Amino acid sequence: MKALVAMCALLLLGAAEPLGSARYRAVTLEPGERRFFRVEALEKVTAASGRCVEEGMDVDEPQTFWLESACSGVRTTFAWKKDGTRVHVLACAEDGKRLPAQVKLRQKVQAELKAYKAMTACVRNGRVELWGWALTPKEREFASGLQAKHGLDAVVNHVELLSDDER
Repeated sequence: MKALVAMCALLLLGAAEPLGSARYRAVTLEPGERRFFRVEALEKVTAASGRCVEEGMDVDEPQTFWLESACSGVRTTFAWKKDGTRVHVLACAEDGKRLPAQVKLRQKVQAELKAYKAMTACVRNGRVELWGWALTPKEREFASGLQAKHGLDAVVNHVELLSDDER
């Protein structure tokens, strides 16, 4: 019985994405989706901006918080660690009314962004939008290149370049 309980606990723990040493993470939330994240020494979570994305601490799992989309929007959440540092998590909640072609393009762009955990693509306002942070000018150029590659009418780039003191 103990083995079964331990196995279930491990499966539940696996549902939360561990953020490890990452200070910046960007994710896409589909309509009504809830995602869990684990941060070592997590103290609290607070929202910095935006609407339509709710966040909270997971009462059943220590060091875990969740983000859930309520409507289409972009929101930055801070996961505060006990030492006073914070992890920035940007969530882009997609429109409920998305065309299959828009979702297909978002998936294609997201696949190209796979190596860049601080950037994400989502469908909002009838287009694919790029959101998040570029850690270097080269990463910012990559995001701009994706916009140019897929068309300025189809992809909008909102990726911000972090300054040296923000990295």
